[in-house]
Amino acid sequence: MSEATVDMLHEQIASAEPGVAALTITARIRERPLLSLGVASIVGFVMGGGAASRTGAATLMLGARIWLRRAATDAVVNAMTSYGTAKRNGAA
Repeated sequence: MSEATVDMLHEQIASAEPGVAALTITARIRERPLLSLGVASIVGFVMGGGAASRTGAATLMLGARIWLRRAATDAVVNAMTSYGTAKRNGAA
């Protein structure tokens, strides 16, 4: 390969990467707008100094406890509903 071809390929890769990343982020925001809004709010709250106060830290802990409880419940429900489905479907 010539040096010009290599330089051209590097430029194409460099210009394509931000577009691909932006496209996936945009697609994710469109797929789950409420989750995106929640994440942006939490990041803004923490970066803005809201977690520095006792009230802010307590608010974050409350949100974390609710989220963890829901995640644990969903994991148990998924485990219970999928238990034995491989055997019923004929898989070993």
